[in-house]
Amino acid sequence: MTGLELDGVTRAFEETTAVDDVSLSVRDGEFFTLVGPSGCGKTTTLRLIAGFEPPDAGDVRFGDESMTGVPPEERDVGIVFQTYALFPHMSVAENVAYGLRFRDPPAGQTTEERVDELLELVDLGGFGDRDPDELSGGQQQRVALARALAPGPSVLLLDEPMSALDARLRERLRVQVKQIQSDLDITTVYVTHDQSEALAISDRVAVLNAGQVEQVGTPEAVYREPASRFVAEFVGDNNVFDGALPVETEGSSVRVQDVEFHVEEAIDGRTTVCVRPENLLFDCNTNQFPVRVENVEFLGDAYRAHCDWDGRDVLVKTRDEPPSGDAVVGFDPADATLL
Repeated sequence: MTGLELDGVTRAFEETTAVDDVSLSVRDGEFFTLVGPSGCGKTTTLRLIAGFEPPDAGDVRFGDESMTGVPPEERDVGIVFQTYALFPHMSVAENVAYGLRFRDPPAGQTTEERVDELLELVDLGGFGDRDPDELSGGQQQRVALARALAPGPSVLLLDEPMSALDARLRERLRVQVKQIQSDLDITTVYVTHDQSEALAISDRVAVLNAGQVEQVGTPEAVYREPASRFVAEFVGDNNVFDGALPVETEGSSVRVQDVEFHVEEAIDGRTTVCVRPENLLFDCNTNQFPVRVENVEFLGDAYRAHCDWDGRDVLVKTRDEPPSGDAVVGFDPADATLL
């Protein structure tokens, strides 16, 4: 069942097309993430869903209902902004209750009952009488989430809600947000520029670039099977080699800098080979090529070796300490992705 759908949506500002003929379908109860670099159109897409921006072309639908001409307050959405926009002159409970200004609490609850329920849900029970400035950044984020959930919306929109938090707190809160979303089974669209965050919490991910969708898929598919060079280079670390199909082969190898890589897929003409750093191995006996280890980072659970292959940067991630100086790396044909 479709929770919401964008059908050929376009939005331009003067000479800049922020969203260019975007079509997306988000399933009912799905945690769907829009990820991409700054300026790719992800926040504009979210604003189109919310009704803050009208599309120049195309349609936004919730289920089978078109949202054309429907104002934001009538769209049955809850929104958490990048800046939490809590009212400093209101208590925590009053901030959450403000989410009910346009509609009654669901399931016949009183406002007080709904506020208490939501504060318990976000682990802030007993904090209702406090002022927002008495809370940490993570607690303020959860108050904003509770306010967005107060009217029981059918769609939850989250616009980079954790970007202002430190890395450790961000990791902890994203687990909580995902758990709350799963418990409520609410259709959620999440915007972030953080690829690791998108991969960690999403049911599916849409990678945006210059106002267009490069790829939609599960986190595993987007990471392991990138559909374009942009996705391969943007989502996580990757080694990307431009190569050519040797004339004498039938499509089972690629030649890069005089090294012939064996691969498992048929290819045609010039192609690009992608190998993730964790799939490159020192002293591997297949698809070998020489490198020079320039420097090594210790990551705690692994090492990241920055290598040079005749002027090309090569990244290797390994659990064992890498060699120094000249070395040989290789990879299994099954671990290569062809573009």
